[in-house]
Amino acid sequence: MKKTIELITAGRAGIDLNTTVLNASFADTPSFKKSIGGSPANIVQGAARLGLKSGFIGKVSGDGMGEYILNDFQKQGIDVSGLCIDRTGAKNCLAITEIISAKESGSYCSANKHTFYHGTYLYREHTADMLITPEDIQEEFVAKAQYVLLSGTAFSMEPSRSAMFQIINYAKKHDTKVVLDIDYRPFGWNDLEEASRCYQTICRQADIIIGNREEFDVVEHTTMLGNKDNASSAAAFLEQGAAMVVVKDGANGSATYLRDGTILRCGVIPTEIVKTFGSGDAYAAGLMYGLLRKDDILYAMQLGSACASLILTQIDCAPAMPTLEAAEAHRARHCQEMIR
Repeated sequence: MKKTIELITAGRAGIDLNTTVLNASFADTPSFKKSIGGSPANIVQGAARLGLKSGFIGKVSGDGMGEYILNDFQKQGIDVSGLCIDRTGAKNCLAITEIISAKESGSYCSANKHTFYHGTYLYREHTADMLITPEDIQEEFVAKAQYVLLSGTAFSMEPSRSAMFQIINYAKKHDTKVVLDIDYRPFGWNDLEEASRCYQTICRQADIIIGNREEFDVVEHTTMLGNKDNASSAAAFLEQGAAMVVVKDGANGSATYLRDGTILRCGVIPTEIVKTFGSGDAYAAGLMYGLLRKDDILYAMQLGSACASLILTQIDCAPAMPTLEAAEAHRARHCQEMIR
């Protein structure tokens, strides 16, 4: 089948109510701004903003919140053919944020040495996104995509877990590349052993794996317990079948490991940050653009770092995802600083 969609992401699409002011607790925040949230939803919005032909697979509530997600995705040019409406009365995931900062040293990627404290009030019980079933997955939609990016959180419980594996099955059948964003969140998993075993199964079927040290620790809990070496983790994933492993390492930047032994490294852009959440999703959006449009891994990593840097300067999450023009200009200005 002709590949008419460049990137599909799958998993949770919920509602973010982000603070509109800095240095204020929830009690002192006068108002909040709504947007579509959830890691795979953030990534697909970032990808669409950069210009990729994008689509989404998931399930949303059959109410005004679900309608908002559906309509707003469409306004952004995101193909919602894979977005299902729940009819059981389940609600969407809801995240409400606050940003409180204090002048201290040792912050992440911040020239002014601020440490940022975030509060996120997260409502995740019995949400619509986790009720997606294998029967909800359209084979033709997956077949149209060059890449499908799966969020690890969507595997944490049934029936969503089986639905995500159905996506992988269709992707393998139709030569759609599988990207796993490990995205481990303790909520939903019974225990670390269950999470580790499930992640191991997914990783053996992924073409690209994206994660950080803490997430690798979860994956390796039943196989390489105690390992703290990113290169060893990457080597294990590559041996299991992945073609590429991307390691996000905060202020140390990122590294990509390939099957032929190549290691590519990219530094971060020094940034006056407003908040830290959302940067990983912005990085993934930029990375996927670089891989799809440029077929250049180092460029993809640099564009990802530029997108992450830009979103750190804004209070919003998904609405702050940069355009290609803004991201490319930021990358070009700081290209030398990212050379490692």
